[in-house]
Amino acid sequence: MNRLILKTVSRYWWFPVVIGILAIGLGIWVLASPDTSLAALAYTFAVVISAVGFLDITFSLMSIGSLTGWGWKFFIGIVEIVCGIWLLMLPENQMISAFIYGVGFYLIFLVLNAISETVLYYGTSKVWLAILISFIVCTLVLALIFLAGPLAGGIAVWLYIGIAFITYGFYRLLIGIRIYQANKELE
Repeated sequence: MNRLILKTVSRYWWFPVVIGILAIGLGIWVLASPDTSLAALAYTFAVVISAVGFLDITFSLMSIGSLTGWGWKFFIGIVEIVCGIWLLMLPENQMISAFIYGVGFYLIFLVLNAISETVLYYGTSKVWLAILISFIVCTLVLALIFLAGPLAGGIAVWLYIGIAFITYGFYRLLIGIRIYQANKELE
């Protein structure tokens, strides 16, 4: 990995950690309360996705001039905020439908972004690459299973959503830890 990129990104290693903790928390909440109404889950998701969007935009703006992919992160942050606000503005019955399909597509969108991040960190360690890719693949498989039958799955839908958010959260958490460790290795 380029030393300049690592130096810049390592200052903000905690951004992916916070995003990972939010995703893991959301996933655990989904698994712990399958009886919670879809509306409550949809509202919580909308607020969390907006918060993650704000963190992505902040990270990208702090990386201007030193990180080549800052524009993509900025775009993702805008999309997350717009989607969160859009969900919050929908009437409850429409919000639930949009939420059901939106979660699946959002997870696939996150996986595509995660693939580009993983490629950036390929040079640091093959073991880390394998760990990160395993979490990405898990998240993608769960999102595709969820999209294949979101309404027909009953309780299984909650398992797919919950576990997908947890695997993605662990991916983000590990990315943050790896960035921190790589910076320490350079010092």
